[in-house]
Amino acid sequence: MDWTTAPDAFIERCVLAIGGRTALYGVRALLMHVRRTMMQPPETIELEILRAFGGRIRLIERRPGCEPRVIVINGFAGQVMEQGRLAPLSALELEAIKRRIRLYPRNFLAHAEEYDYAPPVADRDTDGDPIWRLDLPSEEVSYGFDAAHFQCRFLEDRETGERITYSDYVATDGILTARREQCWRAGQIVHEDDILYLAFNVPFDDADFTVL
Repeated sequence: MDWTTAPDAFIERCVLAIGGRTALYGVRALLMHVRRTMMQPPETIELEILRAFGGRIRLIERRPGCEPRVIVINGFAGQVMEQGRLAPLSALELEAIKRRIRLYPRNFLAHAEEYDYAPPVADRDTDGDPIWRLDLPSEEVSYGFDAAHFQCRFLEDRETGERITYSDYVATDGILTARREQCWRAGQIVHEDDILYLAFNVPFDDADFTVL
């Protein structure tokens, strides 16, 4: 098929590649444990991320020798607990977190009808492998989908200057998820995320998302 003349069909093919629309729409909550390896300066951060339907996020960040930093987002409100002090989350950090989650490839594909995207264009990745490049002009991002398997290989964010690569796809409850992400800026790797644990539709307490 000529995907350049059928962008909606291309989106459906990419959705099918990671599990299908029924599986994606069935996700109401997810829990992830992530090991983040920072490059400069070298540091390992443990992240526990709980997300629930309705724009609710709870992120616990653990650094060696430090008390956990806890971020809670509920819709358009957010707060951070750090060193025993509770404070509103800054508007910039709130928007950055919500934007990163909104533009995560799986989330974009599940809600692609909400965006104006350009028809895919045949291109090649940095390693020379063929890809389909899909642009979202309003968000200033581009996605690169593997031409053979239609899984997302990268997200290029012109607003932040970041290139995020996705690899090591593994199925959980019928949904393929990249278990490794690398964030690059100016050709240098900034950090690498390894998803150590992932579960969908986990039970949770609404109180976990309370913003005071």
